[in-house]
Amino acid sequence: MKRFAPILGALVLASPVQAVDERYRPYEAAPGLNGMVEVAAEPANARLLLLWREGFGARHPDVRVAPLAGQGPGVLTARAAVEALAVFVHKDNPLACLPLENLAPLFAGNVAWGAAGLGGDWASRPVIAFDRPAGGERDFFVAAALQGGAIAPDAKPVARASTLIREVGASPGGIGFAPAGYRSDAVRALRLSVGGGECVGPSEASAHRAAWPLARIVRVSAHGPAARNAIDYVLSREGQRDAEIAGYFALPYVFAAQDRKSLGLD
Repeated sequence: MKRFAPILGALVLASPVQAVDERYRPYEAAPGLNGMVEVAAEPANARLLLLWREGFGARHPDVRVAPLAGQGPGVLTARAAVEALAVFVHKDNPLACLPLENLAPLFAGNVAWGAAGLGGDWASRPVIAFDRPAGGERDFFVAAALQGGAIAPDAKPVARASTLIREVGASPGGIGFAPAGYRSDAVRALRLSVGGGECVGPSEASAHRAAWPLARIVRVSAHGPAARNAIDYVLSREGQRDAEIAGYFALPYVFAAQDRKSLGLD
């Protein structure tokens, strides 16, 4: 089965930089496994689900991997990865740190970068906000980052996170949000502070210790005779590498160890 290999031009993901915790063991395929397994993850985008489903399916060609229709009896669930969003600005933007509560006005429309405390030529430079489609990452960003605020109706809509990164990189006044695993030489991720606390950037370490405010746990669910095998793959070295390729962070190993034990995987 063909592995998903996105071509992102100058954009790279976090996986070449962040190694998966060495305590995650390589996945060992179960010989003779067949039948069907239904798999879902929440919250997770199609890119991550595709990697997990195809990664597991490639090792078990006689197993049909299908979407999970819904939660119910017999469905197994485990923590699987960490979703973290970052706020990206143009690489030349001099803003060093921003209190989380000051983020909403930058997405509200009709504002200049002086509202974030920048001076000089940047004080009057208009903020160009980029938006993503409703649901998933956007809903999380609005709730966690804008804290009751809203994204301006005239914000520039972009369908894909990779496109947003390119657009912000081509717009000196640009700002937008995307998975924290994305990287590009044309943009940089803002550091944020919460409640007067320390200023932190989006990283696996800050997400794991709950210091990054725009992070949450992804959970995987599976149903069918091969459900435990599918979760075993997700909580393996290969499955966690898939998460990082998709722009997520690996699950803290202590969580994986707890859930593997509770599901009888170890």
